[in-house]
Amino acid sequence: MANMRLSFTRIIVSVSLLLATVFAFAANDTTFTKYKSQEFVTYGFVRVNSSLTTADAVVDDLIADFRGDPELLFEWALKGLGRQEEAKKNELVLALKETTLDKMTGVFRILSDVMIADKVVARDIVIEGDMIKTKNADGSLNVKISIHKSNFLIKKAHGTFFVLPQKVGFLYVMRVNVTFNWFFNLFITQRRYADLIEWRITGFLNNMKQETERRLLIENKGIK
Repeated sequence: MANMRLSFTRIIVSVSLLLATVFAFAANDTTFTKYKSQEFVTYGFVRVNSSLTTADAVVDDLIADFRGDPELLFEWALKGLGRQEEAKKNELVLALKETTLDKMTGVFRILSDVMIADKVVARDIVIEGDMIKTKNADGSLNVKISIHKSNFLIKKAHGTFFVLPQKVGFLYVMRVNVTFNWFFNLFITQRRYADLIEWRITGFLNNMKQETERRLLIENKGIK
């Protein structure tokens, strides 16, 4: 088990270094998706002018809200990205109904309905998985999210959120791998994926950036 954890840590660190090298030469914040063998793989990053200490606190709040009450995330990290009454692009929506966390195992369970164009197409979909945060010696952070079981919507999915230090500030980087089940695999084309999901990843990264920079500004001004 120890060797497996060590190997996983080495893989994450290697991926972090690779992403940091690739995105360091990019002039602007960006998000893009590759599609192969029915799997969508999205990469995105934003530059953040804040401290790693502040980023660590923001990531902790992200995890706490995700595990405890995901609805709270729509007030900041997912603001404008998921509720039915919000943005016009909400053609595909997960309507959250209940969330629970097994504190012994760290496994979260989200019960939701799937809606397309305001119509419920699947009820009581169970999304079960875990979220693991890793802090590395260089100050970088990794948060890995894995979905354990397939369901009507998703065949398999996992994503990693990175905090990668730079000479000035740091990068928020996200990589998401998603394979949809047969119905949604037919429904969600590459263009529709970009319209429905990719923009949400961009929005999430920008929300995280705004919250992190806002908190540092408040800390510097000594505002409570």
